[in-house]
Formats: sequence, structure tokens, C-alpha cells
Amino acid sequence: MRSILKHLISIIIAIIIVLLIQAFIVTGTVIKNDAMEPSLKLGDRVIINKVKTTFNLLDNNDIIMYRDGNDIKVSRIIGKPGQSIAYKNGTLYRDDRQVDEPYVNNESITNLSLRNLKHSEEDIIPPNAYFVLNDQRKHEDDSRTFGFIQRNDIIGDVSLRYYPFKKFTMNFN
Repeated sequence: MRSILKHLISIIIAIIIVLLIQAFIVTGTVIKNDAMEPSLKLGDRVIINKVKTTFNLLDNNDIIMYRDGNDIKVSRIIGKPGQSIAYKNGTLYRDDRQVDEPYVNNESITNLSLRNLKHSEEDIIPPNAYFVLNDQRKHEDDSRTFGFIQRNDIIGDVSLRYYPFKKFTMNFN
């Protein structure tokens, strides 16, 4: 009876550890649309790193998972708090410096100003907010539609694609 109790306690502790890791460190998910192609495809299995969000280590070009109301979405960070973002003649400018976007396939935004976004009043990204876009720019289900993403709505950074195995990837920049 004692050995059964010891095994049961070990199993309960292991379950608690796994749940804590999933709640605070990493979690897995499946990509449910093609808005981030070619970087992430429909059905890809990825690991979401929650540590970067917790310690405010998110950076431009990171692919993040975030909440939009009851929906969970995945997009790329184009601008962080305090930065200015503009598209002029199909070219991205961050803080008035031209930025190359190798992850975008011949689709670009012709002209865009942060001032024209929903709930935006200026050309600077406010504190605790991020400007995100999908790699497939025709999918406007990103900051162009619903405005800035608040830091507390970000679940984590897409750190690793583990399936399909032949497309194992750790860096999406």
C-alpha cells in the first residue's frame, strides 16, 4: 500500500510540474490559418515561449501569439512601444529608417500611418502596446483592423516549429 501511495504522490507532483511549465514557461499549439505563410503554414505545430513576454524581452520581427477578444491569433511584431512606423510607397520605415522585410512575398502595404489606426492618435506606438502584421499582407486581420496589441494580451513568442519534422525551425526572422 505504501509503494502505491508513493507512486501516486510522484505522479501528482509530475502533473503539477508539467502544468506549471505549461502555464508559465512554454506551451504548444497548432497554427490554424495561413496568414503567416511562408514563415508558418496551416497545421504547423509550434512551441510558444512565455518567458520573453513575462520579462518584456519581445523584439521587432518576433512572431507572437496573442488574444483578440475570444480569438487567439499569430502575427509578427513590426513596432514596439515608443517607435514610429510608416509605410511609404510600399516600403516599411521604423523610426524614419528603411527596414527590409524578407519574410513578405511580393505583397506590400502601399501607404500606412499609425495615426490612421483604430484607437490611435499619433504616429508613435504607446507604452505597453505593439504594432503587428501578418506575413501574408492580404490578411488584414492584424493591427490594421483592430489597432495596437496590448502587452497583457500577448501569450508568448513563437520560438520553435517542431512539426512537420523536416521543417524544424528555431528562428523566424
